[in-house]
Amino acid sequence: MKEKNSVKKRWLRMVKPKPKTGSFVLPGDWLGVIEEFTPNEGTYEEKGEVYAANAGMVLIDKMERRVRVVPVEAPPFPKKGDVALGMIVKTGKALSIVSVARIGGRFLSSPCSGVIHVSQISNEFVVKPTDAFKTGDIVKAKVIDRRGDLIQLSTIGKKFGVVHAFCSKCGTMLIPKNEKSLICHNCGNEEKRKISVDYGKTKI
Repeated sequence: MKEKNSVKKRWLRMVKPKPKTGSFVLPGDWLGVIEEFTPNEGTYEEKGEVYAANAGMVLIDKMERRVRVVPVEAPPFPKKGDVALGMIVKTGKALSIVSVARIGGRFLSSPCSGVIHVSQISNEFVVKPTDAFKTGDIVKAKVIDRRGDLIQLSTIGKKFGVVHAFCSKCGTMLIPKNEKSLICHNCGNEEKRKISVDYGKTKI
């Protein structure tokens, strides 16, 4: 039986990509190896490999080399005015696609899709979404509408925008330089973002 389970786990690693921050995982899902990450809350180690101990959202701390899985609750029904937390997964000419993982203070059992139109990024004129967001950014946004399973979001306002971001060059978490720029203390790379006043303060 143990050998069968081992074969199953190896197969799952081959067909299922390694989870990233914001990914939803189930108990037993493979997260990585101990050379990469130290097991933390919601995870366990078995023969040098790290697995999810419960269903939830993956959070990876690259600086501390730790991985944890935050348990999720029953998904709330997003409505206009709610505050959403999610990850930018794609940016286009006019839209940014967000994988929404939390509504208010509650995590969703499975991320849902949200979009931010370039006109809803800031009160200031933004030419294109990549001037404000990068793939992998964690953003806080307000729900302004919902059409079916798609949530329309806005980051207009000081409270909304990027709350966590990583350096495009080395992957280190960026720190604020001013109201519109972030800087990497590791390599010195500077990047522009639509930054929330809660940058670095929002619990994820």
